[in-house]
Amino acid sequence: MENNLFGVIIKVHDIDVCRSFYRDVLNLGEPVLDSNFWVEFKTASGFALALEKSSARFLEHESSATAWLCQVKNLEVIKEKLKEHGFQVKMDNTMRMGEPLCRCLDPENNVFYIFEKSASLPETEEKEEKED
Repeated sequence: MENNLFGVIIKVHDIDVCRSFYRDVLNLGEPVLDSNFWVEFKTASGFALALEKSSARFLEHESSATAWLCQVKNLEVIKEKLKEHGFQVKMDNTMRMGEPLCRCLDPENNVFYIFEKSASLPETEEKEEKED
């Protein structure tokens, strides 16, 4: 059995604001690693999302070629939560596994996409969902 870990590292200016966004608005839960320069979230599927504090002047993410994808339990709930916190959600023409993607920006304009879990997920993921 392979024990692979895949993830994304996002460089941010204000790590405290971004930590709160990913933890509380996107419901990623408490970080598994949390410091004033590195915050890391992990999912049950072995994916890690890390925030790295950076003072680089080139952090203009909205035009960046890098983005990440987040599968959520209930798309409408997350979309409403994003809107309540002042974040825009745009429907995208892109489809993933037959599901439309919503294009979103985090507090520092890092691009990410959200889509809803479909009924055709493997049994292990459905079991994890029930435990939440």
